[in-house]
Amino acid sequence: MQIAVLIVPTTKDETIEQYATRVFDNWRLGDAKRNDGILIIVAWSDRTVRIQVGYGLEEKVTDALAGDIIRSNMIPAFKQQKFAQGLELAINALNNQLTSQHQYPTNPSESESASSSDHYYFAIFWVFAVMFFPFWFFHQGSNFCRACKSGVCISAIYLLDLFLFSDKIFSIAVFSFFFTFTIFMVFTCLCVLQKRASGKSYHSDNSGSGGGSSGGGFSGGGGSSGGGGASGRW
Repeated sequence: MQIAVLIVPTTKDETIEQYATRVFDNWRLGDAKRNDGILIIVAWSDRTVRIQVGYGLEEKVTDALAGDIIRSNMIPAFKQQKFAQGLELAINALNNQLTSQHQYPTNPSESESASSSDHYYFAIFWVFAVMFFPFWFFHQGSNFCRACKSGVCISAIYLLDLFLFSDKIFSIAVFSFFFTFTIFMVFTCLCVLQKRASGKSYHSDNSGSGGGSSGGGFSGGGGSSGGGGASGRW
């Protein structure tokens, strides 16, 4: 099973259902045979959220169940600007549904007793989404341009995180990758300067690989989704 979390400002001209399907297909979440991927996507400016479910999990995580998780766990927390809490409750509910014979708790207070290790697992999911989304979104141009755009994007997400999330672990997680991308951007700039000084042009090492940039660097196990899941607004 593979769960990914993606937080974006807006889906622009696409509905959140269309956007989630496109991201799921690009990331290919879950195992290719089991199709056991789940994507949780939040468009905070649009005030929309969606749980996109892979083919193999549609019997366990039905559309009705996904909608119930959104309404019972995510929307109440989001209305109070507690985005981290709402996402964590949703992931705990999905994990409980998929790993045990018992139904997930509909009362958020029952889920708040989860161990502290759950915070770190959730942070890992969220950080990977933040890390790879800019390179997937800015898939055109040289590594230098992509690094610059991604650095700006990560900086903006980091600043937004300081205002929206009260949980320190998320600030630490975002800051660590903000720092990493800054180093990468500086390193790329140095490479460009070195190449220009030697009279050579700079090209991406992956520029000749087929489809290398379309996936944005993040890749699941080859899973797919048939559009199952649910959406909500707050």
